[in-house]
Amino acid sequence: MKFNSHFLKRSSRVFRLLIILAVTASMSGCEPWGDEIEAIVQPNVDDFAVLFSDTTSVSLSSVGTDSVFTGGPGRLLVGRNIDPYFGTFQATAFFQPTIETALVIPELAVYDSLTLSLRYDNYTHGDTTVAMNIAVHKLLANMLDKNAYYNTDATPYEPAALGKIKVVPTPRSSGRLKIKLSDVLGKQIFTMSKSNQLPSNTEWIDLIKGLVLLPGASDNGPVVGFRLFDDQTSIQLHYHLTSDDGIKKDSTVIKSGIGYNQILGDRKGTQLAKLPNTKRISLPSEQSGNMSFVQAGLGVMTRVDFPTIKDLKLNPYTVVNKAFLQVSPLTSSVTNFYKAPDTLFAYLVDKNNEYFQGSTGFPEPLRTLNGTQVFGKYQVDLLNNTSYYVFDVGGYITTVLGTTGDNTTGIVFRTSTFNTRTSAAQPTYDSEFTKSATRLVIGNQRNSEPGVKLQLYYTSVNAR
Repeated sequence: MKFNSHFLKRSSRVFRLLIILAVTASMSGCEPWGDEIEAIVQPNVDDFAVLFSDTTSVSLSSVGTDSVFTGGPGRLLVGRNIDPYFGTFQATAFFQPTIETALVIPELAVYDSLTLSLRYDNYTHGDTTVAMNIAVHKLLANMLDKNAYYNTDATPYEPAALGKIKVVPTPRSSGRLKIKLSDVLGKQIFTMSKSNQLPSNTEWIDLIKGLVLLPGASDNGPVVGFRLFDDQTSIQLHYHLTSDDGIKKDSTVIKSGIGYNQILGDRKGTQLAKLPNTKRISLPSEQSGNMSFVQAGLGVMTRVDFPTIKDLKLNPYTVVNKAFLQVSPLTSSVTNFYKAPDTLFAYLVDKNNEYFQGSTGFPEPLRTLNGTQVFGKYQVDLLNNTSYYVFDVGGYITTVLGTTGDNTTGIVFRTSTFNTRTSAAQPTYDSEFTKSATRLVIGNQRNSEPGVKLQLYYTSVNAR
């Protein structure tokens, strides 16, 4: 479905108003000469009004997503967190280390240990002062047996863990996390490598089809990100050699390859418990505690509608000069561990919450009148103790006023853009909205802390 965000160029009502303004300006600027034509009635300046309103009705609702594409992320997401507004968020990472050439170990080498190294990518969500549990298990199926992975998918794994760790994550100080793995598996890899039984990735996948990082089943701590495509995210086989010069330590590194994140939520007991399982149906904010929600990872978005903006059509000679939507997070929902998103991105959807498609085939973002994509940066006003995002919605409202019939087009907020570097068939690939737990809570206009306000500047002409 296409959405024309430049209707102003063809709006006859706007052209009529501009013609009136132009005629007025030209007549008032002319020097009198010859005989004046008294029959022409000049417009009365009292018929022109430049008005401002910040009381326009703004409707909020929450939109769920049937499933989120989480295959091939640059970030492995692990952890379990219980959020007072969103409920339980649980992330489990599946990935497959691979080899490019044969694993070769010197004949006189002596086995030391097998470890899993995970490189932090500095993303965290939740209380990072609380210890988290991570268990490493071996997969029972080849991840390449499936073409695409979504947030509810899972690959079967062995019940016994290869290794476990309880750790307070320190992504900014330590750089990486090391987990000791089973010596039984380590010695098996070591022996097979020495006897040339792992000559290619085929034999390696037969031995280790992949690994899964499981969070603690009862944890309520942080959700942490690790880099998937990094030399330091790898299986490391450590051994040593003894010579006349002493002991020389060495290791063989098996780097990570493909992966995906399983992301599950349990909203029981929260205002989002009634969120429909299909995105075609929105949950009105009046039915969710006068709040709307945005949550990455699980695909929750806030939808915005302006149900009374059509009243401006009552005067056909009305044109919008500027319009800005200010969105503020619910104060109590933002903490040191639950930070507001740095940026909110706005996209256009139809009445069923399906994205409008732009000329490139990707979802169409909200745009200004000159075609620039609109997004809101998180701003903190320390002087007035407020925080907010601001969106230029002038182009959108001008388009709505220029159409006939009821408007069913809405705006949805998400925490990242779509990935336009890939095929339009899978625009969410490796986008921040699919590989994080970042979230936002917004109070509607009935909330004791209203979080939305439309600031509307417009010109109206009383044509007689």
